[in-house]
Amino acid sequence: MAVVRRRLIVRGIVQGVGFRPHVHQLADELGLAGFVTNTADGVVVEIEGSAADVASFTDALVERAPPLAVIESVEQHEVPATGTGTGSGSGSGPGSGRFEIRASVAGAAATLVSPDVGTCDACRADVAEAGDRRHGYAFTNCTNCGPRYSIVTTIPYDRANTTMAAFIMCAECRAEYEDVRDRRFHAQPVCCPACGPRLSATINEIAAALRDGEIIAVKGLGGYHLAVLASSEPAVARLRARKHREAKPFALMAGDLDAVNRLCVLDDAERELLASPARPIVVLGARPDADIAPSVAPGLHELGVMLPYTPLHHLLLDAVGEPIVLTSGNVADEPIAYRDDDASTRLTPIADR
Repeated sequence: MAVVRRRLIVRGIVQGVGFRPHVHQLADELGLAGFVTNTADGVVVEIEGSAADVASFTDALVERAPPLAVIESVEQHEVPATGTGTGSGSGSGPGSGRFEIRASVAGAAATLVSPDVGTCDACRADVAEAGDRRHGYAFTNCTNCGPRYSIVTTIPYDRANTTMAAFIMCAECRAEYEDVRDRRFHAQPVCCPACGPRLSATINEIAAALRDGEIIAVKGLGGYHLAVLASSEPAVARLRARKHREAKPFALMAGDLDAVNRLCVLDDAERELLASPARPIVVLGARPDADIAPSVAPGLHELGVMLPYTPLHHLLLDAVGEPIVLTSGNVADEPIAYRDDDASTRLTPIADR
């Protein structure tokens, strides 16, 4: 059997989307040897085995790419075989070739990092499951969801190059990170209550404060937001006055699609967009009887609405039980606050806590 080795350079949004685990799993399926690594130029793969298996791998690399990946190009080069490839057809089985995920290689930045991704259904289930070790944990994530762009300090995309570098994985998270069969395999922000970030106040405390009409500063993925109960006209009016935002409409966050449907008229395309991984703000036609304070969008018949995009927001909306205003953490015309010390200085005159 003739053994060949091929070097692939994959460019696009291929860091922070589970691409290296995808490559590893494909290589295992075909019994191929080689390695994959993140570089500043993209993801580099070297794969070795039979010509047929290497061709199958190259096709599947693109055809079965992770849902969040955006492959812009695949550069291919034949390189000398090293003698490690043992693949001999799809029946060769997992582990018959020696394939590894290598340490990333730094360099001049030329690749793209995934945007932040809304919480997936599996992580939502982990947070909701009473017996799960991540039950109620506001920073749960996996290969398919969670923070990406907002936590990167440089590339390649590795934990050491993110703000999660300060949090050392516990033994259980490390086991998930290293298990090729786990959906947290090589998920760089993986964490749990034992080793990850903590909240400065409980969800129930914040929910109670919102129901009492307070303005709350909430730290999201890309910076701070200001939250108030969307049905409370006094709270929304006070927020407008403190932000010096006279008429520009506020965005809303609703707990789920049913909650959005009670506020707005929805079609299938709008439902799909709201629930997409980007979790965008979608401008929708407001229902005349929507229980929303007039000051949310004065003089308009539309509302800008989004769904929760982190476990923190899911937990908060579940606890509050109704939609909230969620607007940028700043005074009008200023940049959003994202550092804690800056937020403490600039948002204290606006937020009640």
